[in-house]
Amino acid sequence: MPDDIDPIPLPANPQTVAELLPHLPLPYAYAKQYACVFSAELADRLTAVQAENPAQFRVTPLALTDGTFMIRGAILSEVPNGLYGGNFARLDASRFDEIALVPWADAVALLPQPDPIEP
Repeated sequence: MPDDIDPIPLPANPQTVAELLPHLPLPYAYAKQYACVFSAELADRLTAVQAENPAQFRVTPLALTDGTFMIRGAILSEVPNGLYGGNFARLDASRFDEIALVPWADAVALLPQPDPIEP
C-alpha cells in the first residue's frame, strides 16, 4: 500500500484537531481546506512553547475579530514528524479538542480588515 493512502477514511466534516490525530500527518490537499481556530489562552501557550524551542520551525497565530486566533490547517500535514513536529510534541494533546477546524474561507472572513483609505 502506498504511504500516501490513509487506511482509515478521513472525516468529511471534522470539528476539532483531536478528531484528526489518528490520521496525522494529513494529506496537504485535505489539511489546507481548514484553519485551526483556538482561544487566546492556547495561542499564548503555543507562543510560549515556540519561545522555549527557538531553533524549531514556528507558526504565528493570527488574531480574529471574535477574539480567537488561527493558524493554517496545512500545518497538520507537517506533524507529528515533519517540520513542526518538535514543537507539536510539546503541546498538551489533551487540549486538541479545544482547537476547532473551520473552513479556510470562514476563518479568513474573521481576519481584521484595514480601515478604508479615504480619498
